[in-house]
Amino acid sequence: MFTDVKDTDVYDYRKSKEERYGTYMRELKRKDHSVKKSVRTALGYLDIYIYYPKELKTNIVYFNSHGGGMCLSNFELDMPYCQKICDAIGCIVVNVDYFVAPEYKFPKTYTSMYEMIKYCNEHRDEFAFGDAKFVIGGNSAGGQISAAVIQLEKQDHEDFIKGLVLNYAPCDQHIDQTKVIDQQKAISPSRIHQYQAWEYNDASEIEDPLSSIVNSDPRIYPPTLENTAELDSLRAGEEQFAEMLQKQGTYVDYKCYSGCQHGFTHQELHEYNAEASEDAWERIEAFLKKIAKNEGRK
Repeated sequence: MFTDVKDTDVYDYRKSKEERYGTYMRELKRKDHSVKKSVRTALGYLDIYIYYPKELKTNIVYFNSHGGGMCLSNFELDMPYCQKICDAIGCIVVNVDYFVAPEYKFPKTYTSMYEMIKYCNEHRDEFAFGDAKFVIGGNSAGGQISAAVIQLEKQDHEDFIKGLVLNYAPCDQHIDQTKVIDQQKAISPSRIHQYQAWEYNDASEIEDPLSSIVNSDPRIYPPTLENTAELDSLRAGEEQFAEMLQKQGTYVDYKCYSGCQHGFTHQELHEYNAEASEDAWERIEAFLKKIAKNEGRK
C-alpha cells in the first residue's frame, strides 16, 4: 500500500513548508514569551514551551499539539494561539514540539507524548503546575495524538487527564471520499496517502485504535470538545467519534463550521476564516473554564 512513497520524499515536502512559513515562524519565535523545558523520554528529550499567565484565573494546564500530518515540526505556528488562550482565561498552556514521522514511526509519537505528560503530572512542582487539571488537545494530527494519549493513559491505569480538545482531527484513517462535499477544498487523497506512508510501518497499523480513534473504546474518554469543518475530508470520522461518545453519555461539545475547510483556525493558512476561527478559539477557552469548574462530567 505504501511502496510508492519513500520516507525521503518528506524532505521536499518540509522544504516547501519552510519556504512558505519559515520567515513567519522565526518571527513568531523571536517574539514568543514561553518558557522552554525539556522532558526526557525513551526517544530522547521532548521540548515543551510553557505559557504562564500573569494571574492564574483558570486552574488548568492545557497541553496543545500542533498539526502537520504527523510529519511536520512546525509547533511555532501554534504560538500565538497558545498565548491567546493563556491571556484570555488565565490558564497555563503547554505547546508541545513532539517527535514526528518518518524518523519516528508509529507508535513512537504517541508513547513519547504520554511519557512527557505523565512526567509532568508526577513532577508538578518542577513546572509550577500545582493542582491544576490537565487537559490535552490539538489541531489536526495534534488532536489525534491527544486522543491516543488518553488511550495510553487508561492502559496505564491512570486518570489525570480531565478533558480532550479536537480541532478538525483525523478520527478515522479510512477517508470516505464520497462524503466529501468539495474535493477541491478538502485534503487530497494523495496527500493523505503520503501522510500515512510516512507515519506507518505497514498498512495494518491504520486500523489500530491509536490511529483510527473511532476503533477505540468510547467509554474511556473525558469530556470532549470538537471543532470541525464542513468541507474537511476528515469531517465524517469526527462526526462518528462524537456520536460514539454521546451514546456512552460522555459530555461532547461538537460544532461543525459551515463553509470552512481544514485549517480554518490559523491565520497564516489560506483556509483561514477569521470569524469562524475566533469562535472556535473562544469555544476552546470556554471549555477549559468548564473543566476547571468540574462541569461537563458524566
